[in-house]
Amino acid sequence: MEGALDAAQRLALRVESRRWVIAVGCAIAFLAVMGILRFAHKEQLRLFNLDGERNVPAAFSALLWLGVALLALLVGRASQGRPELAWKLLAALTLVLAADELAEVHEHLQFYAGIDWQILYAPLGVTALVLWVVLGRWLRQVGAGLVPFVGAAGCVAVAEVFEALEINSRGDPRPGFRVMVVSEEVLEMTAALLIGLSALAALRAVTSRPA
Repeated sequence: MEGALDAAQRLALRVESRRWVIAVGCAIAFLAVMGILRFAHKEQLRLFNLDGERNVPAAFSALLWLGVALLALLVGRASQGRPELAWKLLAALTLVLAADELAEVHEHLQFYAGIDWQILYAPLGVTALVLWVVLGRWLRQVGAGLVPFVGAAGCVAVAEVFEALEINSRGDPRPGFRVMVVSEEVLEMTAALLIGLSALAALRAVTSRPA
């Protein structure tokens, strides 16, 4: 296990942030365009439904969150101090997000529990908020990765507002549904990209310190 993590860390440190942003950004833009076109070509582009699960956007988003989880684990492992637990908790939280993208976890929970998923996920939201404060303060002390970390929080906050407004209490789409769906999914993927960049910057910072 340690050997695999060492290899993953070496690979991560060789990643050029600018190229990574361009590559992932282009992929997000492509999925957004295909998602928009899907509204007019539902059958032909059914695998690009941004509001769906088990399709191309969901798989891509899950891969992004898996990458974030790995980077967070590597930062926690390299920091070996007070932030170690917080980074590992962030890794666990992003693993939950990846699973949710692939397996429709919150939809199933909402259906079987008969309770809105935002309420069911409230403990995870509180945990995420605490982690944001703890890790944000640590990133400020380290002097690396704070800006994309804060930007990710903004993306998530706006995306959650859109998701809450998309459907009314009867389960019907509200006016502007399509715009909100596309915006929500793009913002969530952008948040994953920004958190990954923040973790990568933090990893470089802690591994470049003198032993």
